[in-house]
Amino acid sequence: MVFEVEGMLAPVFTPMSEAGAVNLSVIPAYMEHLKKHRVNGILVSGTTGEGMSLNVEERKSLLEAWVFVARPAQTKVIAQVGGAALPDVLELAKHAEKLNVDGIMTLPELYYKPRTTDQLISYLQRVSAAAPTLPLVYYDFPMMSGVNVNMKELFTSASSKLPNFKGAKADLNVAEQVAHLLAQDQKIFIANHHIAPSVLMGHDSSIATVVSLFPELVHNIRQAVKDGEVVKAKLLQRRLNALVDAIASKGDFVPSMKTAMELTTGIRMGPTRSPLVPLNCVQRKDLINSLIELDVQLQMTD
Repeated sequence: MVFEVEGMLAPVFTPMSEAGAVNLSVIPAYMEHLKKHRVNGILVSGTTGEGMSLNVEERKSLLEAWVFVARPAQTKVIAQVGGAALPDVLELAKHAEKLNVDGIMTLPELYYKPRTTDQLISYLQRVSAAAPTLPLVYYDFPMMSGVNVNMKELFTSASSKLPNFKGAKADLNVAEQVAHLLAQDQKIFIANHHIAPSVLMGHDSSIATVVSLFPELVHNIRQAVKDGEVVKAKLLQRRLNALVDAIASKGDFVPSMKTAMELTTGIRMGPTRSPLVPLNCVQRKDLINSLIELDVQLQMTD
């Protein structure tokens, strides 16, 4: 089984109407933005995309809409199918296989959770069996999922028991823990905006929210590290850090980033779904001012 997804991927936001319904009409413009900025692939229904707040039919429709526009753009698609009741996860995995996406990603159910590596492997085996032709990537996000197992043990076991296990989305610390265990076709997708140190350590594939907002900056950081331009890489990474800090300080992470996505691209993202709280007028204005102070060219200020 070949897994050819690598490079810079965007965990895409899920556009919503003001009434809170999924707004698929925005997706073609979103795809055009990503293609224009040479984004290699997308993750649908991840944390950034509020996947765990969507029902099964919404997640299916959303994936279908993204696949429809991504294929002509030659953009890779990973479907995040986890974070729901197991029967729903299996249904989403089967649906992803029917659409012939480039891979599936999963995290466990969010209430009754695997507590041991063996329990987690058993879960991954069930998900894998529902989509046996697709590469499987594990979504390691203990802060949100509450599942915190020994990742060395997980990689060793998963690699021996799951032929289609191709790696994980995780932070740099995990990436370094398992680096010596990665097979040639396995990788860690770095899950945050710490691009420069990750590329420096050999992990140049990432699935980070900032890819949608600041794709050129992310590209430039990666390239500076690869070219050995250390000073340039440091300066660019510090700029990205400052942007993330400014945006994230205005409210909860996803609502703040979703609002910043609108402001920096002009693409209507709409609000987040409850229980996430969208930015209010004061927070939005504060965010606009902070971005202007950081010399970000805004596309939408109303």
